[in-house]
Amino acid sequence: MATQWAPVPTAYGDLVDHVADLDLPGGGHTTVVGLDAGGSQDPVVLLLPALGVAAGYYGPFVAALAAERVAVLVADFPGQGASRPVASRRNDFGYAVVSDAVVGATVAVARSRHPGRPVAMLGHSFGGQVALVHLAADPSSADALVLVGSGSPHWRGYRRRLRLLAQTQLVGAVAAVRGHWPGHRLGFGGRQPRRLMREWARFARRGDLVVERGSERAEPDFGALDLPVLALTLDNDDLAPRGSVDGLVDKLTSARVEHRFVAREAGEHGPAIDHFVWARHPGDLAAEVAEWVRAAVSPG
Repeated sequence: MATQWAPVPTAYGDLVDHVADLDLPGGGHTTVVGLDAGGSQDPVVLLLPALGVAAGYYGPFVAALAAERVAVLVADFPGQGASRPVASRRNDFGYAVVSDAVVGATVAVARSRHPGRPVAMLGHSFGGQVALVHLAADPSSADALVLVGSGSPHWRGYRRRLRLLAQTQLVGAVAAVRGHWPGHRLGFGGRQPRRLMREWARFARRGDLVVERGSERAEPDFGALDLPVLALTLDNDDLAPRGSVDGLVDKLTSARVEHRFVAREAGEHGPAIDHFVWARHPGDLAAEVAEWVRAAVSPG
């Protein structure tokens, strides 16, 4: 989260195909979109969106990855994009549902649609946190992980620390009172359930990502994850500066983490890169990610 509110993009892309419909716990549903590309040995990327961002927003980046012979699947998180119902007092959930139901089902779609192909997860912002929660529960679901502008919201990872702490706790408090976070009206994160915002606000306050599964409340064992990870810090990204990204990847004590900084001035590839621009104007970033993923999942 930024030290100032930032508008969340909601435009739905036109460069992706409908892939599958998924049923969610409690009678909800969501949609998986993406593009098929590559052959039997080429990787498949599961792109996990940022908070409040529709799957189709990533259309240009998905198309750019497909041009590199990488198949891509993106699912709308519950209540985002084409997914229904939206968050409310009755439709409440946290990290566990997003991780177990949506990411788990998307992995199953990938295995069925692209049998035998290596799978990598790419988490954008909140999507990277969800990827870690899922991988901690099911390490075999992916062979590699890319984090793009994805970090910990812990207040100590930001320059304006006290302001950030106050903002994150305000989100949790508003969600508790209203029964959901009305981010679609307030300019941050889209409409989100109170349980998720409670977990996220606690993450921002304490630095540990405590996931609620029934009566169990604990941070997953991120330190046990053993896989290659590419962590990309983006220029002009107040939502996930280097301190924030470090705060997340430092939990991956057994992973093989490579940290890169991505900068691009405004020019022929579009506007200067930031927390959201890369998805609509990927430039060379898709080729860089595809090259890393291909090397990371190659045998030997």
